[in-house]
Amino acid sequence: MNNELINLDGVKVLVVDDIAENRRVLTQTLESEGYKVSAAPSGEVALKIAERDVPDLILLDLLMPGINGFETCRRLKATEATRDVPVIFITANDELESLLEGFEVGAVDFISKPFQAREVLVRSQTHLKLSLLTRALIRKNRELSELNAQLEAQIALRQQMEQNFSVLAEGAAEHFHVSGTLRHDAPCYVERQADRDLLEGLLKGEFCYVLTSRQMGKSSLMARTANRLRERGENVVTLDLTAIGQNLSLEQWYDGLLARIGRRLNLENELDEYWLGQSRMNPVRRFFAALRDVVLAQCTGRVVLFVDELDVVRSLPFETDEFFAAIRECYNRRAEDQELNRLTFCLLGVATPSGLIANQHRTPFNIGRRVALADFELGELAPLAAGLSEDRALAARLIERVFFWTNGHPYLTQRLCQAVLKHRAHSDPEIDGLCLDLFLSNRASERDDNLIFVRERLLRSKAGLEALREAYDRIVAQPETMPDDEDDQAINELLLSGLIASEQGQLRVRNRIYERVFSHAWWGSKLRALSAI
Repeated sequence: MNNELINLDGVKVLVVDDIAENRRVLTQTLESEGYKVSAAPSGEVALKIAERDVPDLILLDLLMPGINGFETCRRLKATEATRDVPVIFITANDELESLLEGFEVGAVDFISKPFQAREVLVRSQTHLKLSLLTRALIRKNRELSELNAQLEAQIALRQQMEQNFSVLAEGAAEHFHVSGTLRHDAPCYVERQADRDLLEGLLKGEFCYVLTSRQMGKSSLMARTANRLRERGENVVTLDLTAIGQNLSLEQWYDGLLARIGRRLNLENELDEYWLGQSRMNPVRRFFAALRDVVLAQCTGRVVLFVDELDVVRSLPFETDEFFAAIRECYNRRAEDQELNRLTFCLLGVATPSGLIANQHRTPFNIGRRVALADFELGELAPLAAGLSEDRALAARLIERVFFWTNGHPYLTQRLCQAVLKHRAHSDPEIDGLCLDLFLSNRASERDDNLIFVRERLLRSKAGLEALREAYDRIVAQPETMPDDEDDQAINELLLSGLIASEQGQLRVRNRIYERVFSHAWWGSKLRALSAI
């Protein structure tokens, strides 16, 4: 700040001197320069004036009756309002000791008596400018500090808003679920008729099974139903067969199953002791005997065992027909053993009932209630629509276009909804473009897990690709009029791949995405590739 720009007009100066003539001369000298001057004959009066109207500069006589200049200055510097006001001593005592004491109590300068008017003006002007400059700098620093604090607050607010937006965006994207098991309270869970049918059947003590293709929501249905049963006080155990392992002996496999049941029901020690004490029984009989003699004996009420990922058993190094045969026996023995009415099984996996027991010389698995896990219906998609937009009309239009492509296939619907939200697509063409990129492009079939599963299931089918193509062509030629045939291996394979669906006994291609991906050209190229081998 340029000193020349400091305006001293109207600044307030307090003159303190016990001699009236000194006060008069000093007042006239200062007022001639435009200063506003107050005068006090003593230190006591000076303190009162300064308290009432804080001056910008004080010219203070050193030797006065009452409190002298040193004490007056000391009191001025001890008061918050006058602490920073510059004080110039006017004195005839210019001894070094007096000068040092004056500086110690807070004076900024000395003027010797008899004083010269020019010296008074120059020294007064110098210290006024320094004081005003200092105050201006302090004020500017304070303003800068406040601005800096405001800026930091704005930056912090923006960062928080960005973080919140990021969390909201991630949370919104997580509204949709495309892999793994959904939490029982997930906002994107779509309740279907299967939810009601399965809960009703298990509460009645019925053996139930949910057998369909992958990524249809079987495990999520299991988790939700298990939670609802626990809320009703039922004893519930969920067994994921993939968690047991595959490179096991028959005994290790059943022991692993029983150990998980024990942990869930807090019966680990009892079941372990029973298992080791009944080693003369084969593992299958020992496992089911433990359920009857330990689990049912220790638990009050119904015991529901969910067995998920049934198709894993086909990869085990031993035959598992006996496992399903023993479950069937538990069901059949209910008539003679009432305790077994408290034991209920729910089987879930990519399989058919007839495929659970592979040995054709055994009685097939023909018991229990089949729960059909169908694709989402448009009227059931309110939870997903809510995640697309707060505007209900827009959300309804978006979900209708998603449904146009997926026809309610759980995975495809969740996946496309997730992409619509992420890319903020608000029109049919935009959704169509996302669908093309996700599922219908040349590279999509090589990167999408669901399309890969369908493709590999078809190519590795024991029914043969030619038989599958012929059955598929018949279904395409007679949409929703081709009857389901559980004894037709090709039809069963197409159903388990997920490519087709059965509704009220009639077969149809599942959705437009599958229809486009697994087109006539696709079948032709795969058959030509096989014939060239």
